[in-house]
Amino acid sequence: MKAIVSETTKACPQFYDLDPMNIVWHGNYPRFFELARTALLKKIGYGYNDMIVSGYAWPVIDMHIRYYRPLRLGRWIDISASITEWENRLKIEYLARDVESGQKTTKGHTIQVAVDIKTEAMLWQTPPILKEKLTPYL
Repeated sequence: MKAIVSETTKACPQFYDLDPMNIVWHGNYPRFFELARTALLKKIGYGYNDMIVSGYAWPVIDMHIRYYRPLRLGRWIDISASITEWENRLKIEYLARDVESGQKTTKGHTIQVAVDIKTEAMLWQTPPILKEKLTPYL
């Protein structure tokens, strides 16, 4: 699917990310995706504090991760996050690459939905604030 807007950030796995086989434990990959998602949301001017002010939370309701190569201690990665859907739900796709080799290590996506903070009701349509934030990229 075509990206509406993308952002890339760098990360370097640390000792506490590793499993007993000295590779990044599979359960830590969402944390790396979160770094890229946070940078992407900041880029469009709709970070977590902006969401609260707008009255909407955007919980992740689905996540998919495909592992190609392990992330390793001290090996820098580029992680890109791209918004590919925004009507009715927010789909963000991720791609992680080893900086040194350029090899793809991981890809995935998350699905988020808008929830009214006051009522805790899930919305079936994306609130206008997200379209406003994405308009420069559409």
